Amino acid sequence: FLEFDWYNSRFAEDNRMPLTREQQQLNLGLSGASCSCAQLVVHPSETTMVRQQLTPKGTKMPSMIATFRGIIEKEALAGIYRGFTAATIREMSYSTLRFGLYEPIRDVMHDNPSANAMLLGEELSGVVRVAKRMFAGCVAGGFASAVASPTDLLKVRMMSDTTLPHPKFMTVVRSVANQPGGPILPFYEGVSATITRAVVLGATKMAVYNEVKDHLKRSPTAPNPSLRPTSLQRLVPGSYGWADRDIEKYGHRRLPSNLNRFLLVFNSAAVAGLAITITTSAFTNAKTHIMANPGKYRGMVHCLVSIVQTHGPSGLYRGFGAQWCRFGPYTTVQFVVWEQLRYLTGIPGL
Repeated sequence: FLEFDWYNSRFAEDNRMPLTREQQQLNLGLSGASCSCAQLVVHPSETTMVRQQLTPKGTKMPSMIATFRGIIEKEALAGIYRGFTAATIREMSYSTLRFGLYEPIRDVMHDNPSANAMLLGEELSGVVRVAKRMFAGCVAGGFASAVASPTDLLKVRMMSDTTLPHPKFMTVVRSVANQPGGPILPFYEGVSATITRAVVLGATKMAVYNEVKDHLKRSPTAPNPSLRPTSLQRLVPGSYGWADRDIEKYGHRRLPSNLNRFLLVFNSAAVAGLAITITTSAFTNAKTHIMANPGKYRGMVHCLVSIVQTHGPSGLYRGFGAQWCRFGPYTTVQFVVWEQLRYLTGIPGL
C-alpha cells in the first residue's frame, strides 16, 4: 500500500521511461477521478471563498467561519454544495487535461536537447529541470483552462447565486446561453483571467510538488553528510521516501515504511497547496468577480485595478483563508489518490 515509484531528484526524469500511449490514456482518467474526489472534499470551502470574494463594497467582509455558518443557516447543507455538478464536470475536463498532459509535455522537452538549451542553458541542469517542470505545467494548465473555461463560469455562477430554491444546472446553462452574444460567447466570460490563473497555478503546483518531494528523500542517518537532510528538513518528521533501487544514493539503511511513503506525498502536497494559494489568490479573485458580474469589467487588468481601488491592495487576497482551506486539502487529497491509483494500475509515480 502506497508503495510509490519515486525517482532520484539529482537525475529527475533521466532515470525513468516516458509513459506508453496506453499509460497516458489511462492516466487521463485517473487524474480526473482523483481531482473529482478532491473537489468533493473541498467544495464547501470553495463556495465559502466565492461568497467572501463577492462581499459588496462598503460591507465588512465576514470571517470564513461566519460566512460558512450563514450559508448553512439560510440555504441548509445543499447551499455549500451549490455548483457541484458544474464543478465535477470541470474536474473531469479541465483537471483531466492539465494533469494528464503534464508528463507528455515534460517528456517531449526532455527528449529535445534544443528545448533544454532554450530553458536557461544546458549547463544548469538543476535549473533546467525546474524550468522544464514549470513550463510543462504552464502549457498544460493554459490549454486545459481554455478548453474548459465554460464549466468554470457555470460553477462560479451557481456558487454565487443565493436565491432559493437553488437553480438547476441546465437552468443556469440556458440563462448564460441567452445572454447578449449567445449562445457561445457568454460561456467564455473571463477566459483571460481563467487562463492566466491556470498558467500560474500549473507552473507552481507541479514544480513545487516535484521539487519538495525530491528534497525530502534524504536520510538523517546517512554516513555521507551530503546525503543528510538540512535542519529545515528535520522539522518534517517521517517524510523520507524513495525507490528501493535508490536506497544507497540517499544514504538509507532500511526500507521505508508505508507511513514514510504516505507522509512524503502528504507533506509535499501540503507545501504545494500553500504555494499555489499565494501565487494565484489575486487571479482567483479577478476570475470570480468577472464571471459573477458579466459585462462589468473590460478584462483581467481592469478587474484587478478595480478590486484595488475598491478594497485596497488587500482586496486581492480576499478570502485567502478559504482559498487555502480549498487548495491545501484539494492538493493533498488529489495527489495522494492520484499517486495511489497510478501505483495500483502499474503507472510509475510522478
